[in-house]
Amino acid sequence: MISVYLHIPFCKQKCNYCSFYSLTDFDKEEYISAIIRCVEYWGKKTKQKADTVYIGGGTPSVLPPKLICRLLESVYDNFTVESGAEITIEANPESCDKEFLTAARSCGINRLSLGIQSFCDAELAAAGRLHTAADARQAVSRARELGFDNISCDLIFGLPLQTCDSFCHSIDTLVGLDIEHISCYNLQVEDGTPFARSKISLPCESEQEKMYYLACNILESAGYSHYEISNYAKPGFESRHNSAYWTGKDYLGLGPAAHSKIADTRYSYAADACGFVSKTDFEFDTAEKIEDAFFEKIMLSLRTSKGLELSRLCRSGEFINRLCKEGLAKTENGVLRLTDRGFYLSNSIIADISLLEENSN
Repeated sequence: MISVYLHIPFCKQKCNYCSFYSLTDFDKEEYISAIIRCVEYWGKKTKQKADTVYIGGGTPSVLPPKLICRLLESVYDNFTVESGAEITIEANPESCDKEFLTAARSCGINRLSLGIQSFCDAELAAAGRLHTAADARQAVSRARELGFDNISCDLIFGLPLQTCDSFCHSIDTLVGLDIEHISCYNLQVEDGTPFARSKISLPCESEQEKMYYLACNILESAGYSHYEISNYAKPGFESRHNSAYWTGKDYLGLGPAAHSKIADTRYSYAADACGFVSKTDFEFDTAEKIEDAFFEKIMLSLRTSKGLELSRLCRSGEFINRLCKEGLAKTENGVLRLTDRGFYLSNSIIADISLLEENSN
């Protein structure tokens, strides 16, 4: 089994915080023809079954619906897509219209991931988003009417103008809409983005930390499982595709700037749509062997509620005891798991455990 990711690097405009590879002006028909050739190439080469397919971006919902259907048809024709596979497409509310949703449903897409980010119009405007809170509510309502019963929504905390109260309003709105899966990401100001250039004022670190714990408390009280640092799901609605990344499963990422992992090697395509569409074969542009598989296991396992088997650790006992006493971790049935507080500090915790375990494996 393999998970297939298809990158659609198009947006109507770049958001003020976005550092991902995306374009606002490119021939979409030419691009889809190229990625279909890429799908054909890898389908023939790998001959593997796919149990998840994820169309991400960018903003896939800016594609003409006929191109979305063409792309999915090529996946069905070239990979054996498992019955009951999770097939996700990302969308933004302003382009999530009836035509798009109808086409998505007709070609087998059964999971919708909406980039909402906030339900406060001032925050959306400051972030450079093109939709309003009303647009987001309408997109969810329209998706329900057209049969989507597995919807994921993204929120960002730490946005300009955001307060704990306004962030709670956004979370409460999603809970009230009965959304199956919610992702809450801490804003990171990346070099080269409008936010970095403008030196925008953001909520202080202590406020952002409060927002994180508010999300944990509200969503867990509402019946969502905090199954990964930034992700919460109702029972049975965890993202199967993203879970493949966190459990170390092989995945195939197709398109410019897309990444893959096969066995012990990571691969990627250059962030160059022009170069991608001119390819005569679709071998990856870069390959890098995973040198420290043990660190990788620690990092990925401690990102999730499943945790890490204590038997894998040799030198961290005293440190783990301290984490447990401080409420940052817990051990049960031979497994180390981080608490919500531990998740928030996971980067430093993972680095410390890895340093302690260095050279012991």
